[in-house]
Amino acid sequence: MDRVIDNIRQYLKDFNFKENFEGLTSHVRGDVLAGVTVAMVVLPMALAFGVASGLGAIAGMWSAVAAGLIAGPLSGSAWSVGGPTGPMTIQILNIAQTHQFPDGSPNLVFIFTTIALAGFILIMLGIFKLGQFIKFTPYSVISGFMTGLGFLYMLLQLNPFLGLPGAKSITAAITNLPDTIVHASLPAVGIGVLTLVIVILWPKISPVTWLPGPLIGLFVGTGVCSFFGLNIPMIGDVPTGLPDLYLPNLELLQEAFVPAAALAGLCIFDSLLTCLIVDNMTGTHHNSDRELVAQGSANLFSGLVGGLGGATNTMPCVVNIQSGARTRLSSMMMGLVLLSLILGLGPLAASIPLSALAGILLKAGYDILDMRVLPVIRRLPTSDLMVFALVVFMTVFWNLLSAMAMGLAVAFFRFVKDQADRYKADLNQRDEDVKQEEDDLIFAFARDHARKINQNGANMGELSGRFEHIVRDRILIVRPHGPLFFGAIDWLNETVEHLETKDVLIIRCKWLDELDLSGAYALGDLIEAANRRGVAVLTAGMSGRTRQVLEDLNELSRLEPGYICSHFNEALDLAMQIVEKKSQETGAQTQRETLLTLS
Repeated sequence: MDRVIDNIRQYLKDFNFKENFEGLTSHVRGDVLAGVTVAMVVLPMALAFGVASGLGAIAGMWSAVAAGLIAGPLSGSAWSVGGPTGPMTIQILNIAQTHQFPDGSPNLVFIFTTIALAGFILIMLGIFKLGQFIKFTPYSVISGFMTGLGFLYMLLQLNPFLGLPGAKSITAAITNLPDTIVHASLPAVGIGVLTLVIVILWPKISPVTWLPGPLIGLFVGTGVCSFFGLNIPMIGDVPTGLPDLYLPNLELLQEAFVPAAALAGLCIFDSLLTCLIVDNMTGTHHNSDRELVAQGSANLFSGLVGGLGGATNTMPCVVNIQSGARTRLSSMMMGLVLLSLILGLGPLAASIPLSALAGILLKAGYDILDMRVLPVIRRLPTSDLMVFALVVFMTVFWNLLSAMAMGLAVAFFRFVKDQADRYKADLNQRDEDVKQEEDDLIFAFARDHARKINQNGANMGELSGRFEHIVRDRILIVRPHGPLFFGAIDWLNETVEHLETKDVLIIRCKWLDELDLSGAYALGDLIEAANRRGVAVLTAGMSGRTRQVLEDLNELSRLEPGYICSHFNEALDLAMQIVEKKSQETGAQTQRETLLTLS
């Protein structure tokens, strides 16, 4: 009982959210300023994603507030900042378009029930500790994701930086670039460049280290724009007011489960990969399961108040780090700032130039690029380079979820191939190591059987040598070892080709400690192939676990009961008896007479 209690305590340790509040007041000034800066970065993104979803700008705002005030204090990383994201917004737009009333208006109850259900799914996944599997993501995938996001964000910020409406897609941003440059607004470019230069230089020249460069750049850019009365694009009106309450409709849960699971999947990839990027930038380690619970709680709350689904967002996280944040207070401060804007202070942010924000985000996009890999990209192993390039391309030109799925798939198959190659090499090495041992045993058993054949005992050396030669020709020994899994079974299929001239196949299982369904069936297929050719199959040293797996799958029934041997010596002795018997049955009496003549 005590052991069970200890296991429960250890399990729940990852969900001790009290740890998140330790040291929360250790860096108040810096975290507050960082939170204000991040709020100004998240604000236009939240407004834009809200409009893009078809649910209105206020839906994006409430998602960002939930990310700051709900996910912030519960998050698995001190620098985690969430909010609405592009992939989740697109998914919500699809849900809104496929679930409408006859008049064409979206079914808001269904949409927000789906978002709330996605949050509940995320909480359950976190509680069952499925988030920890993100640690198995190869670095080539993480690096490709980082670099692709960096390029993506920088390309998408070019239009606002030049004072033009944002591009609708990354393809449009690239193909229209010459025309975009021609029609650029010089005042907007000036504000953007001024902000960007301040963001870059401020940490190097400022004696006041606690003032973040992005916030100073934002204030200076906004102040210059206001002083000169420049007519350039601004953030504009920020929606205000209390939220409407949307209680989940339990009758819709079954229909909403599939789209909710898709939303949860997007959130998992986006959030946990962003956390890996944060780890890479800060030298820390996040808690994946805690992060899932945090984002799930935020999505659950967001669905209740009419907000979009959200996830940990790379760009605000990078700005948060750049702004000098150290604790979760910065994310909570972001939520408070955005909440105050919703509740009536929106006009204060309306006059912020979009080009100033673009300058901040261009620097953040550059900082996301993996400069550890890019300088040495030409020297990467071919397989890693392929995965890296694929993830970068799909992140920029397709979508994050597809990029991650494809990158992980390629990395997975590469890993399986590498393991299979290593398995074959280990197998060959083991064969070499045990061959001498088996040769000695074969010679000893051949000598013993030769003695039984030759009752007179004359010329035993030559007789045993001849019998040893016959045994070597008629017995095939295979030695599977370690985990016999689906990526390491092709050698068993190749073994079938060597059965033609054999009387006995010995499967030496001494080193076989694990096998999956593919491995078990491959062994069964080999036994069946031997049976069809009239080759007797013996096993030696089979562990109880291996035997149980083969019995459960009905593969052990392919073996004769008496041919399952505990030790290799027993199998070898039985094999020689079978060889001798088959020689007699198939007209090998001539060989026997030759042996007797030699005696």
